[in-house]
Amino acid sequence: MYLDERSNQILEDVLGNPEISNAELEDKYALSRRQIGYSFTKINDWLEQNSYPAIKRTKSGKFLLSPILMELLVKRPVAQTQSTYILSEKERTYVIILMILGSSEELSLIHFSIGLDVSKNTILRDMKHVQEIVGRYDLEIVYSRLNGYVVSGREWDKRRLLVDALRKIFDIYKGESYIYQFGGIAEEDVQKLQKQIEDVEERLQLQFSDERMRILPYIIAILLKRVKNGHTIDGSHHIDYEALSDTKEYEAAELLIKDELEELSKEERLFFALQLLTSNVLTSQLLTDREIPHLKEALAESLSLFERQACITLKDKSRLLEKLFLHIKPAYYRIKYHLTTNYFMIEKVSEEFEAIHYIVKDSIKPLEEYIGCEIPESEIMFVTVFIGGHLINSGETIPLKKKAVVVCPNGVSISNLMDNTLRELFPEFYFHRALSIREFQQMDDGFDLVFSPVPLQTNKQLFIVHHFISELEKMTLRQRVMKEVFSLQMPVINVDQLMNTIAKYADIKDPKQLERSLESYFTQPNQQETKVKADYGLPDFIHPDMIVIEEEAGSWHEAIERASQPLLEGGLITADYIKTMKQQYPSISPHILLRMNVAIPHAAPEHGVQRVGMSLLKLKKGLSFDKNHIVHFVVVIAAVDKSQHLNALLQLMKLADKKDVIHEMTQMDSAQAIHEVLKHHTQP
Repeated sequence: MYLDERSNQILEDVLGNPEISNAELEDKYALSRRQIGYSFTKINDWLEQNSYPAIKRTKSGKFLLSPILMELLVKRPVAQTQSTYILSEKERTYVIILMILGSSEELSLIHFSIGLDVSKNTILRDMKHVQEIVGRYDLEIVYSRLNGYVVSGREWDKRRLLVDALRKIFDIYKGESYIYQFGGIAEEDVQKLQKQIEDVEERLQLQFSDERMRILPYIIAILLKRVKNGHTIDGSHHIDYEALSDTKEYEAAELLIKDELEELSKEERLFFALQLLTSNVLTSQLLTDREIPHLKEALAESLSLFERQACITLKDKSRLLEKLFLHIKPAYYRIKYHLTTNYFMIEKVSEEFEAIHYIVKDSIKPLEEYIGCEIPESEIMFVTVFIGGHLINSGETIPLKKKAVVVCPNGVSISNLMDNTLRELFPEFYFHRALSIREFQQMDDGFDLVFSPVPLQTNKQLFIVHHFISELEKMTLRQRVMKEVFSLQMPVINVDQLMNTIAKYADIKDPKQLERSLESYFTQPNQQETKVKADYGLPDFIHPDMIVIEEEAGSWHEAIERASQPLLEGGLITADYIKTMKQQYPSISPHILLRMNVAIPHAAPEHGVQRVGMSLLKLKKGLSFDKNHIVHFVVVIAAVDKSQHLNALLQLMKLADKKDVIHEMTQMDSAQAIHEVLKHHTQP
């Protein structure tokens, strides 16, 4: 393996000056961060091949060099290289794709062999890799004596492949020369487009990244050539032309191509606009007619969450939903692909909408999950204005409450449990969604108090709360918070003292059960006797009749069905509940895995829960979650509210953390034996 000239120069600079920064290298060689990274990959590959330690970097970007490398600088002049750079197998693959899509003549093996200076046999081996890559784009390489090698498939997909190949080639040493040679474009055309793009940036006050600015002229030049040669696209894609028409990138595309091509279809104009956006648009989720109802459902779910958080019922909710949908539909691509826009951005919500805005931000998650990314603050502000205006017109108000945030360094399940517990314990507060420590550190000061299991640096009121707190601990925490936040003195009931007093005058048969009953009585005094006990444990729900043991399941959905059977046969759930779970979880999601050992599929109570319950499926061979994990246990949860199953769920989480117990259960073939283990390891 040889180092190319650019990589040699970079290596020499770093060895000569280890304090040099990545930014300085970018400026010196007029390269992007990605191109510099590509060179360091090649440098480290060369060092490893020659038995030298790799160059590493600290988190701050400083280079870490072994003293052995400093000896290399003395022993061998780094600039000794082969005059001609040899393309790697992977690099040849993308150059071949460019040759096929960029050529105006028929190509045979001889053309590739001469152009790349390798044998025909090498080209034949390369063609297998080419075929593999083009197949990912729903395309195929086809050869005939009449037409030579061609790419067969839709023009839209060929463009996607071409653009991605150009990006790969651009990162090769002196990649521009290959683009000129095999793309059939002239240097003056690229320079002209470079100047036009700079003029468009200035005119529209638009700024492309340096990396995109370097490659854009080449992409546009080759695409223009392809259109002039008669390779045009049809309307068989699903990106809405109108949805992008208010973006600056679309206007920039119009300015760039108006002098080159007089008559262009909407599809062609759209494709050129997309080149000024991001390549991700071409390969990611598209907003088809089939997907639009799902977008509206996500928006409706966010509104329902807003109602629950704000403790109100929106009047004429359907009309508000339609208004919001008309705004969100064209904004979909702006949000998903982080696009700049021409429309006016609201910089700050008015004071009267501040409380609404806080709740909106906490309620927008269903929409974010559907779109697949965080929604920018400016777009959330628009939603706030829509909802705020609707509340004013309807004569509705929301109560002003203090804003709280739950910070949890643990996984989703634990943080959600902690979040739900505190929301129920403190209805006086608006709660932001649970945050990780890193998210909390990056968050603006939009809250009044913080709950966390670990100490944090904050100027807000901080309350340290354990992940799992008993009913008595809840009562104590509430008393402390009410006192510190609202200066309210609440009577403190010490159950230990009460137990001592009772013991003086009575014989207690079961002290532990009495203590738990007293805690339950004083912390939930209004609880109805007919309600299922909140302290019911895991073995109370998962008794032998609720345990299924199978050798294996053909699929994840089959596992859900088998695990649900005891609940279905017992009348605790309906068939709709199983159907909903399968829709919600097309595959095993990490969000429903406890300690990577137990899957807990579940759905909302309204989807078919008749009574609270749990059932367990044990699969002897297990289900693969990823390359490193096999899941042997699936526990279906049927909840009627947030509290009745909570104690059992907490016990299940603790049990899932005990690897030795989980391993013991995987060896058991009896439902009764598994139930005994549950009882033994969940005793208070």
